[in-house]
Amino acid sequence: MKPTLLTPAEVDGYLAAGHWTRDTQAGRFADHAREIPDAVACTDGSETLSWAELDALTDNIAANLIALGIERDSRAIVRMASGCREMALRIAFKKAGILGVFAPLQWRRRELDYVRRQTEPALAVVTSDGLDDADRQWIERTFAGRRIDPGGPSWDDLAGRPADAAARDEIPARAFAFDEVSLITASSGTSGLAKLCEWPEAAQLCVGRAIGERLRITPDDTVGIYSPMSGAAGVLVWLVSAATPARFVFPASYRPKDLLELVAREQITVATTVPVILARLAQEPLGDFDLAPLRALRVGTAAADTGAGRAFEAGADCRVIPAAGSMECPGFAHADFDEDTETRLSGAVGLPLPGCRSRIVGDGGANLAPGETGELWVTAPYAASGYWNDPAATEAAWHDGWYATGDIGTLSEDGRLRLMGRLKETINRSGLKILPADVEHEIARHPDVFACAVVGAPDPEYGEVPWAFVQPRPGHAVDTGALAEMLRQRGLAHYKIPVRFIAVEDLPRVAGNKVDKKALLAGLSFD
Repeated sequence: MKPTLLTPAEVDGYLAAGHWTRDTQAGRFADHAREIPDAVACTDGSETLSWAELDALTDNIAANLIALGIERDSRAIVRMASGCREMALRIAFKKAGILGVFAPLQWRRRELDYVRRQTEPALAVVTSDGLDDADRQWIERTFAGRRIDPGGPSWDDLAGRPADAAARDEIPARAFAFDEVSLITASSGTSGLAKLCEWPEAAQLCVGRAIGERLRITPDDTVGIYSPMSGAAGVLVWLVSAATPARFVFPASYRPKDLLELVAREQITVATTVPVILARLAQEPLGDFDLAPLRALRVGTAAADTGAGRAFEAGADCRVIPAAGSMECPGFAHADFDEDTETRLSGAVGLPLPGCRSRIVGDGGANLAPGETGELWVTAPYAASGYWNDPAATEAAWHDGWYATGDIGTLSEDGRLRLMGRLKETINRSGLKILPADVEHEIARHPDVFACAVVGAPDPEYGEVPWAFVQPRPGHAVDTGALAEMLRQRGLAHYKIPVRFIAVEDLPRVAGNKVDKKALLAGLSFD
């Protein structure tokens, strides 16, 4: 299908400006297979595929999917661990003209059923790993007759069975073109169910090329995908592969020790991850690991903690590259590999990728001046083109081509973005506005604090007041009285100081990344 929010004139404009090309990811992979057939494309500890093997495998899977009778533009739900098989499936879908919806492994029946209702899938490639008996039975019942287990015999049949010649001949006509929607991604909201973003093929190649340039990725690099490809950080850096045939490594686990050991074992030079994993990596005894190969660690999806970034950069002797974005508009800010530490880890996220325009909007919809705080609006050639099968949500989020991110931030004179939190998370304490990120930043400076989240809790007198949920560093305890005193000494306004500090073993997260602040308040008493 054609993108919802893009007109033919806008597509022509992106082509003329050089942001879009007529290339496709499947076509670029075929080029890699011809030019460097024996070079390793990807490895995950269980499988290793060269570019030629990956091209042949994806042709076979695509043809077998066509032979199953799955029509072009049909949808498929996918829930599987990131690795060579997911990489192959993504490309096979594009060759077969099937829209994949890749769900996080953390999703359960409620989230998967929402996707099922929104997309009406013809196929489910779903692992039962991590599911309880009730959810497993629901999947088997709901997708009976059209489910493939990516770790079972059904996958071996799909990938290993020789494809029908007639089905292979259909691939060129079925494959997605550059100006068609070729992927549906799930945004990771912290309240309600995730929105499903439709993403044009050329937009994906555009952002992959731009990120590769910011990270200075070359064909000689080995890239560690240190976050799942169902999330933005993982899929965005994998998209670099269309422009630059580096070697891509998928870890067997995301435990910090395993990720650090993988650097030396696979000679990883660039890695991509998310803020929560960066924080955990920075807590490890980095001197105990051989991290010499690593030159850059990209930390995407949200503003990373600068303390964790500096600690990792110093301990690993590599450059930490912050980035921020969403599935609706990835990469709306991205630091550059060649920037110095003070610029990259100043607390600002970076400059937009090429072609992206940003503005800060006030309550009345007017553009605000540099340095003023308001909602971030962005427009970019690599943005999503709307929400799948949800015109009302699309109309609410996009305004004349500008996506209202819901993020609060400021722009410097040169366009560098500093994020201050989410618009919906702003706490209104009797008319006084509190940005949780401001308070979280100060709490996180305490040496005993590993992570924290500030949430607005209902209050009969003030309407809302801030509560702080604090996760101590391993082996440490948090003195709540000392935290409150520290905030006072740092000059934080009295009304911003949390009225309660609650110690937690871990912070609940959406898709393993963003803190689920709604869940923090569930079941608590507000007396």
